[in-house]
Amino acid sequence: MTKHFLLTLIFSFFISSCAKPSEHQEQVNDRIDHKSISKTQNSDKNDQTPNVTIEGDDLIVVYKNKKTVYKNLIVNEMSVSTELIQNNDRGFSLFYDQNASSTKIKEKYDFIYSEKGIFLIDKEVIKFGQDGLMINRLYVDNFNLSNKTFEDLQSLGAELPDNFEQGSSSMSIYDSENVPFATQNFRDSTEDLFISYPDVKDGDIKISNVESANNQAFNLEKIGANQQSKILLEQIIRQFPERIVAYLNLADVLWKIQDHDQAKIHYAKYLSLMKSQNKNLSKVPQRVYDRIK
Repeated sequence: MTKHFLLTLIFSFFISSCAKPSEHQEQVNDRIDHKSISKTQNSDKNDQTPNVTIEGDDLIVVYKNKKTVYKNLIVNEMSVSTELIQNNDRGFSLFYDQNASSTKIKEKYDFIYSEKGIFLIDKEVIKFGQDGLMINRLYVDNFNLSNKTFEDLQSLGAELPDNFEQGSSSMSIYDSENVPFATQNFRDSTEDLFISYPDVKDGDIKISNVESANNQAFNLEKIGANQQSKILLEQIIRQFPERIVAYLNLADVLWKIQDHDQAKIHYAKYLSLMKSQNKNLSKVPQRVYDRIK
């Protein structure tokens, strides 16, 4: 009887001890599941970053697990070569180097991603030859890259004048209506600028048409080109400090790029100028009051 009781007790203890590893295993599996979830979340986050590559004559973009092929944008021949430049997580550039004639030509096209596709921000053309140096930047609105070819890109701004300079390096800047609104002066010599392009240091921007500049900055913000918009708006405020709407536009851009502290400063400045210049305060957007709290 005693022996039977002892055997039963030992067997029960053995069963109980075997259950513990099973419970421990469930906890381990639970931790592994959390790691798998975390890994999946990180993978999903990485999938938000577009991946751009070149295959033959085509540009390949993978964005949110969707692959899009932009055909006939890549040209690599004796006279023309194409380079893909990754600018940041939402943009890239296509750079074409042409050397078929005595006047050498380089073209750079800056693009940005959006939910509706890839849009061209601006086009820069730089030429160098016996007449000196010419460089233009043309901003472009609503130019979706879908179904566009290298020839379509080249046709943009074809009517703009070639203003060659011998002794100085200056870029003419045009808005999307082909209206010149600024110049950018570089310190490099004309030859050095051409050789190093597009790796050139930013030069001083001088705005000649503030209304056109402000409109262009607003258009850049609409397509998500916030950094480019910010650069223009900062120059507008520096050169035209009484331009009220520029403070509002800059504040909106800063808010979008998560620089809320600076955004609040410019919202407050906008509101202060509206009051000091006796403007109609009913036109002040409600977001201004909401965001400066």
